[in-house]
Amino acid sequence: MTAPDKEPAEIMNSATRVAIEKLLPTARTIELRSGDMLVRQGDASDSGFFLAEGAVQVFAETAYGATPLATLEAPRLIGEIGAFAGLPRTASIKATTASRLYEIDRSELIELGRQSPDLLLAALEQLGRQIATVNEALALYANALAALERREFDSRILADLDDPPPALATFAAAFHRFATEITGKRRREDEMASAAFIQQSLLPKEATINRLRQDVEIAARVRPARDVGGDFCDFFILDDDRIAVTIGDVCGKGTPASLFASIVVTLLRTLGRDQGDVATVVNRANLLLCEDNDASMFATVFFGVLDLRDGVMTYANCGHVAPAHLSQTGHAVRLKATGAALGIDAACVAKATSRRFEPGDKLILVTDGVTEAMNAAKEEFGERRFVATVETVRQAPSRVLVSQLFAAVDAFAESEEQSDDIGCLVIERKRRKALPEPVGD
Repeated sequence: MTAPDKEPAEIMNSATRVAIEKLLPTARTIELRSGDMLVRQGDASDSGFFLAEGAVQVFAETAYGATPLATLEAPRLIGEIGAFAGLPRTASIKATTASRLYEIDRSELIELGRQSPDLLLAALEQLGRQIATVNEALALYANALAALERREFDSRILADLDDPPPALATFAAAFHRFATEITGKRRREDEMASAAFIQQSLLPKEATINRLRQDVEIAARVRPARDVGGDFCDFFILDDDRIAVTIGDVCGKGTPASLFASIVVTLLRTLGRDQGDVATVVNRANLLLCEDNDASMFATVFFGVLDLRDGVMTYANCGHVAPAHLSQTGHAVRLKATGAALGIDAACVAKATSRRFEPGDKLILVTDGVTEAMNAAKEEFGERRFVATVETVRQAPSRVLVSQLFAAVDAFAESEEQSDDIGCLVIERKRRKALPEPVGD
């Protein structure tokens, strides 16, 4: 805690000093050791004190602890303003060194004021200085709080807080720490908001593909548990007939997971366009992610390529939640894992397999934030609720299906805070429109 500066000893003219000294022989002498209390905040102000030797500290007592206000040195009167006004003690006083004081009864102080108007003027001057100091401080802190609220807090206000009046040094230091912490947190919040915006902007736009392609419909949504997260999804056109889709979940949350997710997405997109073969893509990605992976980060990944000519999807499920193949008539079929998560072991080799999708069939891919969402009773949403939910809305458009699944998870969790990132991607194969017959001459 920052100690306040010492206030200068009160200057009394000779007449006032002589008048006070006449009272001392009959006044009660008080000897204090360092740390001894003289008065307590809230006590009746039925006397003042003449500090003849030593120094005392004035401090306010609050519910949050003691706040030093000033250090007063001999020779000077203390406590006279409360005695003149008849107010309770507004602060506590304790000795900071061995001190000798003389207690002067309130009635004697009032009589002394009549005899020596300079004493009253000095008391009024001191009170005026205190009021001016408080007004100045209130204005400064009111402006500072308003600036914090407007998010316009700048270094000039902090500079003013660095040079406060002595009586407000401790409060100023506390406010300075508070303001610095708030501005620091807001700076971090702004940075995280920018990171979240960048991460969201990197997600593919399903509207683009849906507008360009009539034989496929895609909807995707990722909702991080924090500003940014490790769940991701992606889709991109490989050629006129093939489209790649992927969804994944990086271990951990927050910024590290987000950065690793960006690396995984970039690798899969680059390798997917260069290599084409699903098994080659995921195994090459695994080798690259295992290199120099000191943080031991890894990601579960589903990567698939759908050929829109015949509806065959070739895919590899690397330790990810089993997606649901939802046909228009039958029950959902889960696409089991064909390999381990990427980034754990360079020796692991994932296999690729395939499945046919008829026109109207959908593939629903989710992250474990869906299946592992918990309610207040610590029950998980689970695989069965996931399948039951998507089967219920099998005829809905892909975007509606995604919204309904998120709504079902939120309704299940009720007021429980989202503890993990949630991601969902739905791809539906649509029937290709026949090309018009050429018109003869």
